[in-house]
Amino acid sequence: MKKTLKLPKLNQLKVFQNAYYWFILPIAIIFIALVCGSVYSSSNNQYDGFANIGIDFKGGTVLTVEVNGADIQGANREDSINLIKEVVENHGAEVSTDQNSGTNAIVVRYPNSILNKETGIRADYNVESKTEEMIAINNKIEEDVVLAFKAKYPDATVKAGAEMINATASKDLINKALLAVGVAMILMLIYTAIRFDFFSGIAALCTQLNDIIVMLALVIIFRIQINSSLIAGLITIVAYSINNTILIFDRIREHRKEIGPNGRIDVTSLVNQSVSECLVRAFLSSFTTLLTITILASWGIKSLTDFSLPIIFGVASGLYSSLLVAPSIWGLMMDARIKSQKKAKKAAKARR
Repeated sequence: MKKTLKLPKLNQLKVFQNAYYWFILPIAIIFIALVCGSVYSSSNNQYDGFANIGIDFKGGTVLTVEVNGADIQGANREDSINLIKEVVENHGAEVSTDQNSGTNAIVVRYPNSILNKETGIRADYNVESKTEEMIAINNKIEEDVVLAFKAKYPDATVKAGAEMINATASKDLINKALLAVGVAMILMLIYTAIRFDFFSGIAALCTQLNDIIVMLALVIIFRIQINSSLIAGLITIVAYSINNTILIFDRIREHRKEIGPNGRIDVTSLVNQSVSECLVRAFLSSFTTLLTITILASWGIKSLTDFSLPIIFGVASGLYSSLLVAPSIWGLMMDARIKSQKKAKKAAKARR
């Protein structure tokens, strides 16, 4: 006589009953990102392309402002940054990052993308045909920055130098990073399939792809700069998002052992109970990570913010997909296999 998995239904989340609904949120986020990207890339707006690509990937200008005789890195740092930004933006560029240099200098970076204030269209000055024009714009920015700081600090000595740079993140680096992510995902698929079952491996892979795509979609929506920090965040998410998924599948495996290899599986009860038992643990582990990363994101340092926000998006997406998407995908595939086996048995009986 076949055993049926019987689990207490008290406090069970209705995960599998709403399996198809869990896919709506990721799809909606991706759709919004496509819409936002289309708006950003339209020719008659102030944005620079579909996504906010940093100068690490497309080149730009490094402007160094050195002031001797005045403190521009301490209490006056914010005013100094705003002064530089005002000059740069008056010439149609937009500061992407800023940092201190030495004891009396500030370095800012901005893409070689200049906004025509009359037409509202940005032009790319990274191409060779625009090099001389961009050099002229940078020279004018240098002059205006010096005048602005001399007006604020009459007794100080001010120097400003702008240098055009090529993309520092080469195609080879990007390809290697993507290869590393791909290899890691394939190895996790193999590991999950061996430790649990093939459906678990497929579900885990789909979950990781979902987390990466959702993270990139939110990066596009909120115009977070895509630079070298994003690659580091991407690799971090791939490694982190699998944890809660493994936790769910481990609980599913334990419950399947209770009924033995020939027992009848109640997919709905199996999925719901496994998720319900792991809910608090998964939430607390993700919450502590989110709390730490949120503190970094709110620290006020742009480089930390650019690194932290994509990780926040990825961890939040990982929690959602691990608890709802991954077990739903596994349950749908398992339910389809059980139904297929039943049909095959009925067909075999009918042929006898």
